[in-house]
Amino acid sequence: MKKFTKLGVQWFYNLLEIGECEYTDFKEQLDEKQIFGRSHKSFSGSYRELAKDVVAFANYKGGFIVIGIVDKDKAINADFSIDQQKKFDLIKNLQDLTRPSITVVPHDLVADGTKLLVLEIPFSNEVHCTSKGEYLIRNFDGNKILEPHELVTVLAEKKQIIYDQKTWRLDLLPSGSDKQGEPIPGWQNIEKTRALYGKISKANPDSPYLKKSLLEFTETLGLVKEENQEIYPTTTGLLFIGSQKAQREFPYNLIKYIRYKQDGTYTPYEFKGDLLQIADESFQQLKSEINLTEFRFGLFREYIEDYPEVVLRELLINAIAHRDYSRQAYIEIRKYDHYIEFESPGGFPDGITIHNYLRKSNPRNPYIMDILRETKYAEKAGSGFDKIFTELLMKGKSLPVSQETENSLIFRVSAETFSEQLIQLSFYFKELFGHDMDLEKLLVLDAICRTNKITLKELEESPHISKVQLKRILRELQDIEFIETTGKTSGLKYLIHKSKLISAKDERTYILNKQQTKQKQIEVILRYLNEFEEIDNEKAREVLVLPDSKISDVSRLFKEMLEKNLIKVNRRGRRKTFYSKKN
Repeated sequence: MKKFTKLGVQWFYNLLEIGECEYTDFKEQLDEKQIFGRSHKSFSGSYRELAKDVVAFANYKGGFIVIGIVDKDKAINADFSIDQQKKFDLIKNLQDLTRPSITVVPHDLVADGTKLLVLEIPFSNEVHCTSKGEYLIRNFDGNKILEPHELVTVLAEKKQIIYDQKTWRLDLLPSGSDKQGEPIPGWQNIEKTRALYGKISKANPDSPYLKKSLLEFTETLGLVKEENQEIYPTTTGLLFIGSQKAQREFPYNLIKYIRYKQDGTYTPYEFKGDLLQIADESFQQLKSEINLTEFRFGLFREYIEDYPEVVLRELLINAIAHRDYSRQAYIEIRKYDHYIEFESPGGFPDGITIHNYLRKSNPRNPYIMDILRETKYAEKAGSGFDKIFTELLMKGKSLPVSQETENSLIFRVSAETFSEQLIQLSFYFKELFGHDMDLEKLLVLDAICRTNKITLKELEESPHISKVQLKRILRELQDIEFIETTGKTSGLKYLIHKSKLISAKDERTYILNKQQTKQKQIEVILRYLNEFEEIDNEKAREVLVLPDSKISDVSRLFKEMLEKNLIKVNRRGRRKTFYSKKN
């Protein structure tokens, strides 16, 4: 029989140390059933209890049942034994007692001279129950019965249903008649339906979803589905055009926004209604609180928002579009002094991780996403984070920090502006070419600005930077003199071009980055003079990173360079002598 996991004694003792948890359970033995005071070898009681554990693990993330361990003190039961026939009977009975049938993988493991039995329950893409119809799921160190709403969540997580396409059979009387005299279903708000039609007509007049009748419109848009010759609303339909009574099926379809203040107080907001309504109302509130800070760069000025409007809108729409609507939890936005975070129920959709979400897209709710695109609340799949990243980098801000918890996904954005240099580079680019810099170039410049100078290998290892396009991007940035290189071959590094430096501090950083070793002080001085024409003792100590006590050392260095005809006295001040490079 195939072994799914390589088990060893160290693995076993690690499990013992952790104890029973969401993926491990201990059994002392297979209890023999007592009939009239005599032991009966069927083990049927143990089989049924084990079947519950097997179902619970399979419905969660899989797990292990270790038989031969005393649960209370985690001691090894030296009296435990099981032969091949009993093991075969155990596996067969567990198959018979689970629906759909679950085949566990047995492992023999010897610890302290006792052969233990480890039952591995693989993760399953199906939802299982016992032969008695009991649906269970692993919960910490025990099992719990799945409530109906939890069962739907598990089905959605295992891709057994696409939740926004799920149909609902609601016992609601018709709410009236439409203009053609047809009864309006009790679940439907006809005014919201017409408003949605109007929004799509305005945003996308050529939309293929704009049908002649409202029934055709709702059906092609996925708001309703036909099943067994009856028309039923989908989850999408209830969320967009559902009546007030129908939307009670989704009491957690709301956004809670909490604005925390420095003095410890806070102001709570709550936005309810259909999806477009809560998107509009919450965005208007967030937008009204945006603060601006003025930055000056030479002859131009730039006003930077603490949270750019584009970023707030895209994070909000992302939370609405991709949240898990099967979960009884709501979207929460929390704003603090220096950052804001959006928390949405459910983790990343299948195939998306914390490392690839910028490059890949897999909408959890395709029907909902279609409507958001048709109304121009969202654009093409995967474009939202492109906009977020681009806007943040253009404004000199850090990229969002993402966190995936057991039940939700959090994106945090800082209000601080960390790189004035990146703002200036973005401004120069737009002045030169008449359009904003693309994200790929911004990501590379961001990495360089953060490190002052960086190797190709380090760039390739940077999060979100495309390895495939990297060399082309570096070449293009060099061609337009936004970056340059220092060093050769394996020591080659990239840094911001000297023509794009904006302060004396940047000039010093530039010179330091161009030097190969601190010992080559003469080369550093000459390199500085190539770029900045003249230098004095104070400036030399600054670029060589020498303390004020080294003033005489620098004077001797200048004397040596004069003797070698490398420099000349350019001019003398009251207390300073300025040197320039000799032609």
